[in-house]
Amino acid sequence: MKSIFLKKILVMSAILGIQGFFLYAFYINEGLIFNFKTSYLTKVYLPSYIQSLNNLKLKTGNYLVSVASVFNFNTVYSENIFSGDSQYAKSIPVLLYHGIIENADGSNILLEDFKDQMFALKKAGWETITLDDFYAFMRDKKELPDKSFLLTFDDGRKDSYYPVDPILNALDYNAVIFVITKYSLEDKSGNFYLSKKELKQMAKSGRWEIEAHTREGHDIYKISQDGKQGHYYSNKLWLDDKNRLETEEEFVNRIKSDFISAKSDIEQGLGVEVISFAFPFGDFGQDSVNFPEAEPIISDLAKSIYSTAFYQVWPGKDFSFNYPKENQFLIKRIEVRSYWSSDNLLKVLDTAKAKSLPYFDNFGDYNGWVKKWGRILFDDNGLKIMSLEDSTGAVTILEGSYDWSNYLFNSKIYFNKGETFSILGRFLNDDNFVACVFSNKSIKIEQVLNGNKKIIAEQQGDFQLIGGVYNAGIALKGGAVNCYLDNYLDNEITITSLGSYNLDPLLDFGGIGFKIWDPQFNNSEMIIKEVSIKEIK
Repeated sequence: MKSIFLKKILVMSAILGIQGFFLYAFYINEGLIFNFKTSYLTKVYLPSYIQSLNNLKLKTGNYLVSVASVFNFNTVYSENIFSGDSQYAKSIPVLLYHGIIENADGSNILLEDFKDQMFALKKAGWETITLDDFYAFMRDKKELPDKSFLLTFDDGRKDSYYPVDPILNALDYNAVIFVITKYSLEDKSGNFYLSKKELKQMAKSGRWEIEAHTREGHDIYKISQDGKQGHYYSNKLWLDDKNRLETEEEFVNRIKSDFISAKSDIEQGLGVEVISFAFPFGDFGQDSVNFPEAEPIISDLAKSIYSTAFYQVWPGKDFSFNYPKENQFLIKRIEVRSYWSSDNLLKVLDTAKAKSLPYFDNFGDYNGWVKKWGRILFDDNGLKIMSLEDSTGAVTILEGSYDWSNYLFNSKIYFNKGETFSILGRFLNDDNFVACVFSNKSIKIEQVLNGNKKIIAEQQGDFQLIGGVYNAGIALKGGAVNCYLDNYLDNEITITSLGSYNLDPLLDFGGIGFKIWDPQFNNSEMIIKEVSIKEIK
C-alpha cells in the first residue's frame, strides 16, 4: 500500500516538473512513519511552483497528504519577510516606567531620554490607548489600530507626573499610574509620593488613570526566623510575636485585605473606579521562597477583586506583547531600561510585534529571536545556539509568533554537537508546547502540557546527526502534528517523517523555537541557517 501511495506522489511530482521534494503527512491513526530517497543532484528550485504545490491535495487510502517543494530559500526571497502589517493590532505592548529624573541613578529614566522615546514613538506611528480600550481588546471585543500601546507608571511618584504630563499633553498621549495607597491616600506622601490632591488633579486632566499598586506590599518583609527577607505577596511572613510563620489562612486573609484596601482607598478617596492591579516587583507568587502554593492562591484572590493584573517581563527572555485570548487576566509589561535609547525601544517593539504568515528569516538582521536559556549568537552563518559552561543546553523562541496556529515550520540547520536538537511548535511558555525531538537513535514527538512531558509518537532509527546539514521541521494542523527530517547523504536525500493526531486541544496555538540538549555541560551547539513558516489552511 505504501509503495502505491509513493508512486502516485512521484507521478504527480513529475507532472509538475519537480524532481526533488519533501513530503509531510497527517495520518488518521497515530505514528505514520515513512522513508524514501530521491536524487539530490537532480533537485531543482522552482519558486513559481510553490503556491501550486501548497494547494495540491492528494488522498490515498487513509492518508491525507500535501506536497511541497524542497527549495533553496535564498532563491525565493531576497530579504527577511514580515508579511504586511495589518491595519489593526494583533497584539499590544504595555510599557512600564517608574521615575523620570534629571540625574542618572542607573535605574530610572532620564528626562531627556524619556522625551526622545515618546517623540520617537509618536513619529513612528505608535499611539497610546486607555485601560478600557485595552480591556476590550484583550477580550476580543474591540479592534485597535496597529501600533497601539498602553503607557504605565508604578509607585505614584511625583517624578512620574510633573516631568511627564507636559509631554503627554504635547503628544496627545495618556497614561496609567499605579499608586501605593498607604502613601498617596493617607497624607503620607511627603516630597516623593503624589498626594491625594495631586492624584485628583491628574484624574481631572483626562490624561491619567489611577489604579492600584498595593497598600502595604511594596516593602521587603521578614520571612524566616533567621531574618531572611522576601516579597510581601509571594511568601508567608515571619511573626516574631508568635515565633512562627503565618498559617495559610493568615496568608490568605492578609493578601485579600491588601487587595481590597488598595482598591477601596482609591475609589473612596478619588471617586474613580479601579479595575486593575500592578504586582509590586512583578511578583504574583512565582518567586516564592517559603510558600510554593502562593501563586494559584494569589491569582484566585486577585481575580475576585480586579479585572486585570500587571507584571513585568524582560525583553529578550519571553513573549512580551499581549494577545486577545479568552480569560486573559495576567498582563505583561515591558520595563523600559535606563540605558535604552529611543532606537533601542523602537527596535524592541518592532521585533516583538505579532508577525504574519508567511514568514522567512535568514538572520541578516535581528528580528526577535530571544534566548530563554543558554546562549545565542548571530553571525554570517546564521543563528547559533549553544550551551554554556554551566548549562546542558539552550532554547530560543521567536517573538511575535505567539498566536500562530496551523503552520508548516521548516528550518535549515547544522547540528554541531549534542545529544538532541528540537523544533518547537505551539510554544506558549516553558510548560506548554510541542516538540519534534531528533537524536542519533530516534525521532520523538513530545507534548508538554502544564509542565508534564508526554511522548505521543516515536520512531527508532540510525540518523547520524552530528556534523550534518538538514531541513528539519514541524507541521501542525488542528490536533495533528508531523515531524520530518531531510538528511543529505551520498548525494541522496533520506526523508524521515513521524506523525500523530493526538495533540492536546489546549495546545491549539503558539509560537516557534529551537532547543538543544546534552547531558554534559557545554556540549551542545547548532546553527540555524534559515527558517520558513507557512500557514496550513
